[in-house]
Amino acid sequence: MLIPSVSGGSAGVYYSKRGLIDQSTGYLESYVGRDWYRGSGVIARDPRLIYSCGHLFYENGVWATDYEFYRAYNSSYPPDPATGASPRGFRYFTSYADNANAYGGDSSRSFAYDFTVLYGPDSFGPALGYWTDGGAVLRSDREKRIVGYPAKVEYTGASGYSYQYATDWFTTTSYQIRGAYHGFDNVSTGEGNSGGPIFVSDAANGNYFLAGILVSGSYNTAGVYALNDSSNSMASAALGLKSISRTFTNADSLLLPDAGTSYSTRKSSASGFSGTVTGLKFSMSLTTPRRGDLNVYLKSPSGRVRWINKASSNTSDNLVINQADYVTTFRGYAANGVWQLKMRDTSARNRATFNQFSVSVTAFGE
Repeated sequence: MLIPSVSGGSAGVYYSKRGLIDQSTGYLESYVGRDWYRGSGVIARDPRLIYSCGHLFYENGVWATDYEFYRAYNSSYPPDPATGASPRGFRYFTSYADNANAYGGDSSRSFAYDFTVLYGPDSFGPALGYWTDGGAVLRSDREKRIVGYPAKVEYTGASGYSYQYATDWFTTTSYQIRGAYHGFDNVSTGEGNSGGPIFVSDAANGNYFLAGILVSGSYNTAGVYALNDSSNSMASAALGLKSISRTFTNADSLLLPDAGTSYSTRKSSASGFSGTVTGLKFSMSLTTPRRGDLNVYLKSPSGRVRWINKASSNTSDNLVINQADYVTTFRGYAANGVWQLKMRDTSARNRATFNQFSVSVTAFGE
């Protein structure tokens, strides 16, 4: 049952379900200065990583020196310290501390970088998959849910103890406030839940994936750091991965069908990466007396499309591209897999010949 809003406010989605909702979400404690702080975290992407928020580990210019994670904890009693997992360390954005010092920890400038990755040599438990572009799915009408450990359940004043709580699934769309920081109206979670994951469902396979981390809230709002290229790169670095570049080429020449009704395809398979695309350069050579007869596009392993040439009145010959930067189209999407160049000669006469194409992909790898 939803807890109603007060003072005539709009009804919202609050912490309404108590119990063990998600096995990868856990109770997180950190020791900063002379005080212990409680919050939430989630094992994501890799069993050796825990995602949480920066302000749980930073206070008055001091970063945490001790932290414990208790996966899938659900009890009226605080966890026994002896049962927790101790990460080796954590990574954070230096911009978070800079903005917190200059503008305060509760400013949008700080929340835009309010993200940490804790890491360890061994598995913390089952890892959840994640959306590479969290902002896009948070702004969509897909179903969403926030999970975590509130100190108090909103509006009742009742203690949240150490129970795991979750909102009902909701379809409210977020709005971008600053950078990675997104907000929801009429969604509330309760005090103390910083670092809790927000999941977005994938209706196609009946599963859900991590889209962001809860970093702020009020009686009727929730603020989320949306996963993005920067957080994905931070996680890769925490795993000890390095940014590498590799070039994949197809030089199997082909005379395109004249006035073809379907696309001809040349493929090149990319492999050896552990992360998503952070850079991409494209090259190709196609001989033709009339470039305007051609439809040509590049398709990534995840289905993203970048048009190279569209049929037009252009009478220039040949289509030659050398190291064009197409990272804007493919950044944050799968690097590994089959890259396809799709080509069609739309008009009779002026036959075209494909010579070669290559993609130079940059991503994190072993």
